[in-house]
Amino acid sequence: MSPGFLLLLGVLFWMDEGVGLLPWGLLACLLHELGHIAMAAVLGGRVEGLSLTAVGAELRISYASPLGYFQESLVALAGPAANLLVGGLFSVLGWGVAAALTLAIGAFNLLPILPLDGGRVIHGLLSVRLDADWADRLTTVLAGCLVGGLVGAGLVAAVWYANVTLLLTAVWLLAGVLRQGGG
Repeated sequence: MSPGFLLLLGVLFWMDEGVGLLPWGLLACLLHELGHIAMAAVLGGRVEGLSLTAVGAELRISYASPLGYFQESLVALAGPAANLLVGGLFSVLGWGVAAALTLAIGAFNLLPILPLDGGRVIHGLLSVRLDADWADRLTTVLAGCLVGGLVGAGLVAAVWYANVTLLLTAVWLLAGVLRQGGG
């Protein structure tokens, strides 16, 4: 658990202001990661470690043999699929807030921005059609354009509506993109 994760947790707790969203959000994230772990296990993977950082949870999974892009995409999509299934269950049970947060976490992770799951899937699709260098470049350009658009929209929301949520999310995504590009 990194100091950045603890700082993020503190900020989220402060922003929650006693509403009680944080426990449901953490549960949604846990279910998401369990989806990845379950699919990895089906494909013969074993969890080597889990890091909780300011840009999210990072699973380290080892496999007996390297996965192809299709299998990697299955592992990536298993997290949002878990959110969809459990969010639907929460909705049926009438747990509106839990359902909304769980579905939102799943949908957010489908954005085609590395290191999010949608970015991993897009990278895999591009890698099947193009060489690795071009797939990396196009994925980075796509992520940069999307994050740039989110930063711009976040600035507008911050100035016009005094709401910094989108801007903070965009900066968080930017940190993830920069970290992905550097690692």
